[in-house]
Amino acid sequence: MHIILRKTLKYLLWLSVNVAVIVSVIILIAVVNYTNKLPPIEELLDDRKRGSVTLLDKNNEVFAWRGNQFGGILKSNVLNRVLHDAIISVEDRTFYSHYGVSVRGILGAIRINLREGRGPFSGHGGSTITQQVAKILCLLQGDINSQKHCRRSTISRKLLEIPFALALEYKYSKEDILSIYINRVYLGSGAYGFEAASERYFSKSSSELAIEEAALLAGLLKAPTRYSPVNNKDLSQARALTVLKIMRDQKLISITDFDKAVKSLPVNQENNINEIGSYYADWVMQDAPQEMTKQSKEDIIIRTYFDPKIQKAVDDTIFSFLETEIMSESKAQIAVVVLSADGQVRAMSGGRPSEKIPGQFNRAYQAKRQPGSAFKPFVYGAALDIGISPNTVLTDEPVTIMFGKNKYKEYSPKNYDNKYLGPVTIEQAFSKSLNTVAVKVGTQIGINRVKTLARELGIETAIPSEPSIALGSSEVSLLELTTAYAGILNNGTKVNSKGWRDLSVKKNDEIIIREGSEQGIRVFSKLAAQTLKYLMFSSVETGTGKNASVQDLQIAGKTGTSQSFKDAWFVGFSSNYVIGVWMGNDDNRPLQNVSGGGLPAKIFSKIMTKISADLAPKKQIAMVSPDQFDALSIYEDPATKFEFQSQDKVNREQKNSSLIGGLIRALLWGD
Repeated sequence: MHIILRKTLKYLLWLSVNVAVIVSVIILIAVVNYTNKLPPIEELLDDRKRGSVTLLDKNNEVFAWRGNQFGGILKSNVLNRVLHDAIISVEDRTFYSHYGVSVRGILGAIRINLREGRGPFSGHGGSTITQQVAKILCLLQGDINSQKHCRRSTISRKLLEIPFALALEYKYSKEDILSIYINRVYLGSGAYGFEAASERYFSKSSSELAIEEAALLAGLLKAPTRYSPVNNKDLSQARALTVLKIMRDQKLISITDFDKAVKSLPVNQENNINEIGSYYADWVMQDAPQEMTKQSKEDIIIRTYFDPKIQKAVDDTIFSFLETEIMSESKAQIAVVVLSADGQVRAMSGGRPSEKIPGQFNRAYQAKRQPGSAFKPFVYGAALDIGISPNTVLTDEPVTIMFGKNKYKEYSPKNYDNKYLGPVTIEQAFSKSLNTVAVKVGTQIGINRVKTLARELGIETAIPSEPSIALGSSEVSLLELTTAYAGILNNGTKVNSKGWRDLSVKKNDEIIIREGSEQGIRVFSKLAAQTLKYLMFSSVETGTGKNASVQDLQIAGKTGTSQSFKDAWFVGFSSNYVIGVWMGNDDNRPLQNVSGGGLPAKIFSKIMTKISADLAPKKQIAMVSPDQFDALSIYEDPATKFEFQSQDKVNREQKNSSLIGGLIRALLWGD
């Protein structure tokens, strides 16, 4: 029996030695293989697939980040001491004494996981900092399947991690390994590395961190999203307290420093970065050169015209109206664009404030909707430009328009309330937003004239050659419509909306692209534009836009309500700002009891009141009244320069004679 037992033990010893030798040889081969593949340390400190974009507001303050944030290379030998100690204490207290793997740490983690009812490799990992660096480098190499394997908490992945960690220890110094870690680890909110995280959460360099701030950042290593101060202030503070206790127990900080730090636990220092102005940032990222914002590995800084005070006024107003004026079950969206008179975009909201997530659908520039009567300024602007007087009298009456080149179609516009006022001046028709008169004017001066003016003022969406476009049947974005109104404010000179002023490379602050400074092109006459502004002013003073008025401030603008109440608009301006407001449902369901002269006009008024409060003196809008237009017009008799015919007579002539019909079409379409 003893002989059998002795032989068995001898065999097991022989087997164990041989297995150990074989495993050691395999590990050695793997270590040598990994060591030969590892690049110079400089290549591992920043290996992002693309760089970050930092967006600055008009005051050169950061208001948004995009891409993978990287604050610059940190070296462990110059790392803030309290941050260094916080990281080592919570992640790997034996970092400087092991050779990449801590068997005791792994066994301890397995024991804790089993005790807590999880799998042995689920939850606590027991990994050293070196092993974590091995995992980070594994994730950034190979194909998608390899990366998926790197993320798994499996025995095979853990075993492969061991030779990789040993190779790192052999190839690099401890300082180099820690440098890779502090530069490459993800710390939430798009921040990679402790320098980026320090800037992200505290708006300061990591060298300036206090003990409690360093503890909070070190605490993020366990679960960056869960413990982020942006996502959960209480959890982040609780985790920071845990780190401080560990540092105290390891005598890395004194009891006095501990007590002081506990009383000063960081509160969320978000400062609204990536929250306020998120829609604006998304638009700039699309508007700026894509090879810089989406494809470059460089860290880019974009200086913009964004005004956080104006944006806050926009957000607060929208939130207030959603809370008090709109039913809680409503899914209606509100979009707003604010431009200064020169076309610089100051603020933008693409939907409900609670939905400001980077990359979300932005209704301010991505949605194409029917503007309704908000399109009418292009109709009347084109008419004024060829000398039609605002005092011209037309009949507001039911009308049927026949149009088409090869086959006639009929179009019968109706007024908003199905009522007709009879003889009215163009000024009255505009103020009361009479549909029949707008269509008459549009068809008889030539729809192509209207289309041309709209396009030249900034409407980029295709406009069909149909009489219904006089009532805004073609789709536009809020941004392009608001930009076109800025051209009216600027006396008929086209204005280009501008969001960014220049792009520079962060590492040397070298400006590589500047915003173009081309001069605006005159689109229609100054006289016509200033008279149109008077009509738009009258629309607010006595017409459908009354709710948009602002005390002690001249406001000109136009309401718009699309067919079946699917969209409601108000776009208007003072002498300083142009504001566009749109309301609607994403699924095109009709709004309930909402027209352009209602909530959109009120929202406009509230925002304009807030952002104009500090303006002094309040400049007047340069306008020309209808009587002044008649006196200044180059035409001897503006009212008869273009003879407006009875539309019923035109229709009879079209039906009775194909020859006359052809001539009428030539007149109507300006071909």
